[in-house]
Amino acid sequence: MNRYEERKPQTFRERFFSLFDRNYLARTLAYLLVSLLAVGFIFYIGYHLVDQFEPGLELVDAVTKTVAITVEADAYIFRSETPVYASNCWSGSVTAAVADGGKVSRGGKLADIYAASAPEIENRIAEIDMQIAQLRKHEGEDRSVQSTASLDAGIFDSFYAIASDCAAGKYGNAIARRVGLLVDMQKRAVLRGAVSDYETQIMALENERDRLTAQLGQNLETVYAAQSGYYYAEYDGYGEIFSASLLPSITYDEFLALTESEPDTGDGRLSAGTVLTDYRWYVACPMSKSEAAEFVDLVSCDVEFLSASERFTMTLERIVSQVPGDRAVVILECGVVPSSFDFTRMQKVLISTEEYTGFELPLGALRVVDGQNGVYVQDGVTIRFRRVNILHETDDGTVICVGNPAENAAIREDVRVANLAARDSDVTYDETSFGTYYWIEENDVVVIGGRDLYTGKIIG
Repeated sequence: MNRYEERKPQTFRERFFSLFDRNYLARTLAYLLVSLLAVGFIFYIGYHLVDQFEPGLELVDAVTKTVAITVEADAYIFRSETPVYASNCWSGSVTAAVADGGKVSRGGKLADIYAASAPEIENRIAEIDMQIAQLRKHEGEDRSVQSTASLDAGIFDSFYAIASDCAAGKYGNAIARRVGLLVDMQKRAVLRGAVSDYETQIMALENERDRLTAQLGQNLETVYAAQSGYYYAEYDGYGEIFSASLLPSITYDEFLALTESEPDTGDGRLSAGTVLTDYRWYVACPMSKSEAAEFVDLVSCDVEFLSASERFTMTLERIVSQVPGDRAVVILECGVVPSSFDFTRMQKVLISTEEYTGFELPLGALRVVDGQNGVYVQDGVTIRFRRVNILHETDDGTVICVGNPAENAAIREDVRVANLAARDSDVTYDETSFGTYYWIEENDVVVIGGRDLYTGKIIG
């Protein structure tokens, strides 16, 4: 047949049997295998590229710290006190003869009342009295053990705190810090020899006080204490309203009614301060019942008065619950009469209800393995599980936890003895050989973020 002759089309029978041609099958199978290998290789490369670019482990060191659990509240101050008024004066200036918080006996002199009404002079005299009191307190100190470096640091801190208060608009706080700053500057001048001693400083302040007092005019009256106690030159008119005698039986609704009361202005006579007749005073802090529950087993707590930057240790007097309702009033007692303390009747306070010492870790780092709470840690190039004992869970999503060093030491000894006995074999023991895990320890590198974690995982 001529090769240029037209080829006849294949019949169905011929095409069907051609599928079983050995060469055709070999070529098709080879093509199929190559395609599968190419797809598998692409998948393998892609898998490892994705793994290469996934986020790595998030790690944090386990470092012991102490965390204070605090409650911020409004504190209403209750005291046992007797207001002091002038006998026959309705106006004028009051100059205290006793420093704030100073102890007075019955019949003791409290203050002088002068004819001129000059609040600025009164305030300066009160400030001078505070400076003199603080300088007298330091007068007998051994100056050989004092250093200007510590005073310089205190002066810098006071300047910084005053600047911060002014920037925040807390001008009352800034003014309250002024006396301490002036006293530190005066003490520094003594140490550096700018003035001879504390007595010179005190005499200068007393001379200034005398000059200011002379500007107040005639001495109209001298006020004496009707009973012994602790004198404060400021009185706000709430002494008989927020009286400590009410606290043993006060109800929640009665307390709320007190907070809405107006101060007692008296009969118009000039106020000369107040005398605390008991060294114990109290704060009543309204809060939720859940917050109040933190105080039930409390022995004592630290209470920081935020505006005055003062801290006191107080004990629980009682908890008054709202019935029905979800509120309560926590009443705390202080047994220290402070000097030069701002007794503004209602102040913001920060109460430290409890302190926990341990490792602070994110709640998300916790795992449960074999029914035990713990975390994963990086141990060299492997991941290991460590048990934890949770002490407290905070509101900000962290937990305070601890380990058990004594039990860790015992487990390590068991592992050491087992490996020593098996030193001639290929067997190696670790803590899991004894059906347990080590506890978390100081400086463990804790994994707080990662996926597919398990004990023994190799990390690169």
